[in-house]
Amino acid sequence: MSFSEYLAGLDAGRLAALLEYRADVLMEPVPRGIGELVLRLSGVDSLARALRDLNRDELITARAVALLGPSTVSRIAVRLRASDVVVRRVVDDLCARGLAWETDQQVGLPDRLVEHFAAGLSGFRPLVLIARQARVDDLRETVAGLGVDPNGLRKPELIERLNALLTDPETVARVVEGLPVAARRHLDNVLQAGGYYYTGGISRSPTDPVALLAKAGLFLTHPYGRPELPREVAVLLHFGARDTVTGRPRLPTSTEDATDGRAAAETALLATTTLLDEARTHSLARLKKGGIGARERTRLATRFALTDPALWIDLAHAAELLGPAADGYVATAGYDGWREEEPGPRWSRLALAWWALELVPTSREIDDGEVAPPLPLESGGGMLRRALLRAAAGGHSVRAAGEQIGWFCPSHPYDEVGRVRKIAAAVHEATLLGVVVGDRLSALGELLVELAGRPDATEELGRRAGELLPATRGLLVLQSDLTAVVSGQPTATAARLLATAAVSESRGAATTWRFTPASVRAALDAGWTADELRDDLTAISGRDLPQPLGYLITDVARRHASVRVRGSRSCVTGTEPEITEILHTRSLHALQLSRLAPTVLTSPFELDVVLSRLRKAGFSPMPEDADGTVIVAERKVGAVQAPRGRTRQTRERPRTSAADLAARLLASGTGPRPAGIR
Repeated sequence: MSFSEYLAGLDAGRLAALLEYRADVLMEPVPRGIGELVLRLSGVDSLARALRDLNRDELITARAVALLGPSTVSRIAVRLRASDVVVRRVVDDLCARGLAWETDQQVGLPDRLVEHFAAGLSGFRPLVLIARQARVDDLRETVAGLGVDPNGLRKPELIERLNALLTDPETVARVVEGLPVAARRHLDNVLQAGGYYYTGGISRSPTDPVALLAKAGLFLTHPYGRPELPREVAVLLHFGARDTVTGRPRLPTSTEDATDGRAAAETALLATTTLLDEARTHSLARLKKGGIGARERTRLATRFALTDPALWIDLAHAAELLGPAADGYVATAGYDGWREEEPGPRWSRLALAWWALELVPTSREIDDGEVAPPLPLESGGGMLRRALLRAAAGGHSVRAAGEQIGWFCPSHPYDEVGRVRKIAAAVHEATLLGVVVGDRLSALGELLVELAGRPDATEELGRRAGELLPATRGLLVLQSDLTAVVSGQPTATAARLLATAAVSESRGAATTWRFTPASVRAALDAGWTADELRDDLTAISGRDLPQPLGYLITDVARRHASVRVRGSRSCVTGTEPEITEILHTRSLHALQLSRLAPTVLTSPFELDVVLSRLRKAGFSPMPEDADGTVIVAERKVGAVQAPRGRTRQTRERPRTSAADLAARLLASGTGPRPAGIR
């Protein structure tokens, strides 16, 4: 039965559950029928995502099915040296993920998955094809090498006997154990090369490895080419001693008391908000190659007492709260809305962004240095992080889960040193976010693991996290020494006003801001009047202004704007009649021309804009540089270069409900609905 027939035979509930596991197919445009669904589920990207989430038992079982071909659960269990019950549970999990299906008690895999797992067997031919080309005498010698008397057997009977012997794991294991060292090494080379390792002909030397393997019955000789190792033998030899289904490791329950993680979560919100408040006022310096370098991160850590600023930079960028600008990285337009939300939704957005990251923000090292945040980095750290948290859910020891991560995440690309480093970094970040407290997941962490990946994860996690993260109002006290002391998280209005009208002096449990003539002048420059500034400061503090601060605001306001500076980007000069004509030309009013002298006009527009408008109005101006030298455009040879197009902005693709898509696919009537499918 084909994969499409299997999918068409599922009921709506099971198909919806499968689609939830393979959520990438829920992104628009969604499949319009079972045939398109099979193509999406069998795509390279979709399979790669699904394989990354498999545990060791699932990976080994899928590989066994690919090597054996469609097989019963009992046959798979025998080859994996496991019980039928354990293998049945693993097969059911693979079927639920759309990575396998079962019909008439035969387990099969999608073709592309078979190709992936059986890639190491592509150079081996089946025993029957090799044996048909072999001479009867060679087949008798092979059967004899396997310990069976071949006398009286004809060629079809010899082939049948060889097939029985070389598909028996015990027989093949016994023969391999008895091989000399040189022959075993040659056999390993053939297996590692997928059958493409050159075996050569059979030498007359009794120590020749090819001759020894042929004499032992593992290599079949024939007159049309080199001796070959049959595919059936290669399949058996691919099942190593470690290829066995063991079941989920028993992780001990953490001995530490369960906590909600609130303290660390509130600190994480304060750190991210502090970083973004700074990015809204002053852009964060960017390296020439992109990213925020170590010097800028050190400045942020020192000035604002931030721990691991790379983490908050990556999270803010992943949550679309921090983005690139012409002169650095700045808070995005969506930051103000996020800043005004309750703590629960704010934390959920950061936590889900961290969960989805494929890199480890506090471990960005590469062979020749580091990749500065928030630049992308190819990494398997996110895969390890998610597997670790899923394994530790339910009150299990995080430390024990890290030690057994090879079972929970067998596809990770790290050696022992790299694995330990990435796990330690993931636990450190989880601790800073309030996901892990000590050696167990916090209540917030349990919620994150439970809800991550669901279509309504952002809303539901925000709602449920809000019960653990109640809103708290920061305390702001204005003092007579022209300082403001802020404890806790100030409101967005207070943070914006302080960032404009005062200078930060210290950061920690409480933040100190100082009002100076320059800082008050900056607030007036930003558009506040003296009365508005007094009223807003009174409102955010909840009490009257100290007298020295009131005097400072009044004194600065008295002198503010007594000198005016007018901006001008272009200057137009000419004879007085021409200047008068230009000034009174109606079509040029959009240039906002101002007369500074009888022969001088100014405009706030760029030089090219002014030139174009004047020429369109019938005048013949020429551009000058700052020294008054006429600018003559360089002649261009060849074709005129086409103007550059606008940069496209990527948008998040809409997602369809799994239940709705399952109902639509089954209603489309694509494919039969055969009986007997598990």
